[in-house]
Amino acid sequence: MLLVDGHNLIGRAPDLSLETEEEAREQLLRRLAALQGRGRQRVVAVFDGNRPGAAKESSFGGVRVVFSPRGRTADEEILRRLARGRPGDATVVTSDRGLAERARRLGARVESAEHFLPRLKPAPGRRRAPPSEASLSPEEVERWLRLFRGGHNM
Repeated sequence: MLLVDGHNLIGRAPDLSLETEEEAREQLLRRLAALQGRGRQRVVAVFDGNRPGAAKESSFGGVRVVFSPRGRTADEEILRRLARGRPGDATVVTSDRGLAERARRLGARVESAEHFLPRLKPAPGRRRAPPSEASLSPEEVERWLRLFRGGHNM
């Protein structure tokens, strides 16, 4: 099983940003789902959730998605899952040194985000096209202005 420290991985990916967290999370999950589809290893992505109650779980393309409950960080949720499972069968993906050290002490393998990222290919069809460099001629601008001002004679 791969236990992925989701926000840590997003923060290390050069083409993802925590500033657009929801979009970045979806992109990461798409890539993890594609990776899981190529292998037989179960993937669990854990994110800080700060939601009341127990950890909230869902599925995205076969990837188990976990949001930590209020009062528990994603790191703590990852460690809790390791402690209650079979840590020798798990690899934790994180570049958080504290989490990595504690996961190793429990018997899990650890792979840094930087080492893991090349295994994730960008999801197909989700890249945005660069903005067009084309500009309107003065005549085209005038036609559009007339149209939007109510002068429909084009």
